[in-house]
Amino acid sequence: MSERTRRSASIAMTMAVMAMAACASSGRPGTYTRLVITGGEIREAGYGTAYEALTHHRELIIFEDQIGFRGGNDGVGVFGRATQEFYVPLLVVDGDFNLNDEITTLRRIRADDIVMIRLYRQSMVPPRYRRPGAEGGVIEVSTRPGSERNST
Repeated sequence: MSERTRRSASIAMTMAVMAMAACASSGRPGTYTRLVITGGEIREAGYGTAYEALTHHRELIIFEDQIGFRGGNDGVGVFGRATQEFYVPLLVVDGDFNLNDEITTLRRIRADDIVMIRLYRQSMVPPRYRRPGAEGGVIEVSTRPGSERNST
């Protein structure tokens, strides 16, 4: 084998290892791929709010103060971008349906108050959340009793 062939093979092997590492399910700390994220994980990663944590979730996209699950089928895309389509989820915080600005609500939920964030894609939405607006999935945020969110 020539030196050039060995070098090419070495480069190809290095690139393959890097690609496998990038696709590994664990991801880098603070980059979420699971559908349940605990408050401890969010705090450990150094995020200050629910919004900051969700901006690092691979299933979600946040674009110009709108949030959505990747992979919708609406043709143009909820955010007006033809290259990617999205499903817009319903936000539920401590059992209350948020019908206002999801982004503002998520920015107000401090990491110290989060118990868990659970993401439900369209086909996984539990019966208790099936209602108009939940067709795009649900983002459920649970906070500690007595948190600022629960006391207002």
